[in-house]
Amino acid sequence: MRSTFELTQQERTVLALVARGCRNATIASELFISIRTVETHLYHIFDKLQVASRTEAALLALHSGLVLSAEISGSSDEKENNNRYSMSIS
Repeated sequence: MRSTFELTQQERTVLALVARGCRNATIASELFISIRTVETHLYHIFDKLQVASRTEAALLALHSGLVLSAEISGSSDEKENNNRYSMSIS
């Protein structure tokens, strides 16, 4: 495996947001870049880390220390929006 430290700062930021569970559109909005640019960063991240999915990349980043759990512990709008399927019982 290549060194995980070959990632650029922007790639690390994208990877941290992926690890938080953010979708490409959310990442693009948060970083003020296009969705296509996010996809390009993900392509490079997958290539550099030699992984095939967002999940693999996020797990590798967490296990290797490339992304610290403190960087992903914040709540995101994405997580809050995913709760729309849960029903509250009064």
